Amino acid sequence: MRDAQAAIAATLLHGPDHLPAGLFAGSEGDVLRGLRVHANTISRARLVALEDTFPHTRAYLGDAEFNRLSRAFVDAGGARYRLLADIGKGFADTLADPVAADLARIEAAWLEAYHAADTPALELADLAGLDEAGLLALCVRRHPAARGLTLASPAAALVDPALAPAVGALLVTRPAAEVRLSAVPASAMAVLAMAEEISPLGNLIAALDEIHPDGGAAIAALIAAGAFERV
Repeated sequence: MRDAQAAIAATLLHGPDHLPAGLFAGSEGDVLRGLRVHANTISRARLVALEDTFPHTRAYLGDAEFNRLSRAFVDAGGARYRLLADIGKGFADTLADPVAADLARIEAAWLEAYHAADTPALELADLAGLDEAGLLALCVRRHPAARGLTLASPAAALVDPALAPAVGALLVTRPAAEVRLSAVPASAMAVLAMAEEISPLGNLIAALDEIHPDGGAAIAALIAAGAFERV
């Protein structure tokens, strides 16, 4: 059964020369017509999944242009071997319009945050009662749902009107059940990268102090947004 599935997949990807003789009953023409219908069904499912993944990008580009670009992405193999929830990975990189590209990146990050591991986020209330030494020694890491994006356009306001068009860096989090978008200073991107590994909070504050007027306040804003989990 597994060999038959692999043969069908190879045929859909590389053409009828990869279809073993006798795998299906019927004439060669009937078999190829059946495979063509199956391939079209898969392609259509991928296109619909892209529409569902990028509603703001689609609205910005218009249905016709989005369909053209998403079909080109699918035809070039960009959606192969991906689950539907992850089907749009890399789509933003194919978009020449900077607003469309940023919109797609935001929407992809939103979906990643939505499907991320359900882990409690560190909250400011968790810091209550800690003295300075305990606060600085508290170990944290980036929350599984947290994503930092550096933007080249005013796309953020098209996704969330509460965000100013001038947002240059965006934090995508899911501290509870709801995905949240927050404008953050560009320096926060470096701190999120540091927090990929378990880090004492004091190290993150010190790193931000070097590139931000008030590292402590900036870290507090990231915690309030749900950027970290306590380790």
